[in-house]
Amino acid sequence: MLFDYVASKLQSSSQPLRVGTVWSRFPLQPFAPGALSPFSSSVLAELASRAWYLYYDRLGFDPTPRSRVVRRYQGHLYLNLSLSAQLEASNAALEPLTLRVNSQQQPLAAWEKPGFLAGFKAGRAQKKIDDLLADSARQMTTITEKARAWYLKTQGVQRWGQAEVLQIMEEIERVGVESMVVFLAARLNLGYLYTRLLTSISSTTHMVAPEQNATHMVAPEQNATYIVAHYNDNSAQGLLLINNALGDLSALVEITMLDTLSNIAEALREPVTLAWLKTGDFAEWRTDLPNKEAIARLNTFMGAYGHRSVHEGEIAQARWSEDAGLLMQSLLAILETPQVTKARQTAGAQTLLAALPASARKQGEQAIQKIGELHKLQSDALHSLAYIWAGTRSWALAAAREAMMDKRLQSTDEVFLFELEEIKQMMTGEWNISSLDEIRAATAKRRLEQADLAQVAPDLLLDDAEAFATQDALPGVAGRAIGPLCRWDNAPEQDGRNAIVATTLLDSGTTLALPLAAGFVAAAGSPCDPFVIAANLWQRPVVMSLGKSYCELRDGAPTTIDVNGATGTVSQE
Repeated sequence: MLFDYVASKLQSSSQPLRVGTVWSRFPLQPFAPGALSPFSSSVLAELASRAWYLYYDRLGFDPTPRSRVVRRYQGHLYLNLSLSAQLEASNAALEPLTLRVNSQQQPLAAWEKPGFLAGFKAGRAQKKIDDLLADSARQMTTITEKARAWYLKTQGVQRWGQAEVLQIMEEIERVGVESMVVFLAARLNLGYLYTRLLTSISSTTHMVAPEQNATHMVAPEQNATYIVAHYNDNSAQGLLLINNALGDLSALVEITMLDTLSNIAEALREPVTLAWLKTGDFAEWRTDLPNKEAIARLNTFMGAYGHRSVHEGEIAQARWSEDAGLLMQSLLAILETPQVTKARQTAGAQTLLAALPASARKQGEQAIQKIGELHKLQSDALHSLAYIWAGTRSWALAAAREAMMDKRLQSTDEVFLFELEEIKQMMTGEWNISSLDEIRAATAKRRLEQADLAQVAPDLLLDDAEAFATQDALPGVAGRAIGPLCRWDNAPEQDGRNAIVATTLLDSGTTLALPLAAGFVAAAGSPCDPFVIAANLWQRPVVMSLGKSYCELRDGAPTTIDVNGATGTVSQE
């Protein structure tokens, strides 16, 4: 999503604007909660670069080989938006998005409206995009099955010798790239459709605010004394209108996961099992849980979703099959708290159409249908890629154990301080015991570097200039909620029950917190993220993209989220 930006290192706004290449966090953000470890960053960058090229090559747009597509900056990954815009404008005559920096406007690529013959050629190119997306949806089950088979292969290795480690490493990109192609295709087109529809909404003054969801209070309301973040903008109201108009997207993986948990909870209602859940000790749940039916249901859940986790793009993060803490907390919340009725606004589509100019309503209906389809495709691709991250994690831990045998690494977590190619050097003997001092020094240096990386990064890079959105928040779901702030910066380390959960990114794995929390705030994120769709269905207020304001949130402080139409605030006492 592109809104107003201020560039901190650009020339004065009184001078002509030359932003050069625009790099955006938006396309890859669902994988990157904050600053990624060197290992995770290198794996994601390689997959994304390869998938970007394949996507445009399959469209026949002739992307230049070896183009610089992904950029790493302070531990965060950015995709080259300018390059995508140039290919789409020149091959399919798609009007590029316009960037507003320091109150000046500039399109991401040169463009002019095509004439008749050029328009006919562009129409065929645009149909190729639609055909590729449709074909991706048809092939998604097969792609996911292949990713899952590879993941199971990594779980089934009985002994990880050097040969096995090297073999699996060579398969990571080959197996994962198809899932990444589908994800990028869905993500890039989602951003395009949201922005175009938002532009149509903003062009009319007839704006109707969506109904506010039921207030969720967990403490007596008190007067807030400090506004941490806010927004007041018609674009914000338009975002709420779009997501409210999407209808029932219950087929999203994120929502299916929650429905599955609700079924598991029914087997945990007996007093002895409920008492076990309240102990909070879940490390040995497979043997300690006093209910065989519940164990069987949980094993089924793990078979389907155990490879998922919060912030799963960070491969150093434990998967749910390794740490079931959040899952168990969610089950307890489902049992003890009446579930909010999952029902969308029935008039959501009509409200959105009323906000569009009459001439744009037919296109608006088509756009909403397409957005819903792309949300489903994006959700499926994320689920498929989660198998790749989980399998790669198993591989990395095996490589770490191999390197620990001669003390090149001292603990398994150190492997994530090195990039994929560096681990290959360790496994092939290029970085052997004779390089011990060099490896130890690199380990110490990387730890310090990771600790210094900021969790909140610029939204855009304009050549070498940082750009942050001037609007310091975006709405995700309308509603009002009050509770103590519970920080989950990198992982759910605290009990988020009845709290306002604050995290760097509300990704797919955070969906399990919906039964727990009263509301959510995030440093980054976009209304295009699957979590927002699930939160809308569960009626949990969400404010995201707080940017630098996120750092000002005080852990444990009474916090109020108030999201209503074009205005919204996150405030603390």
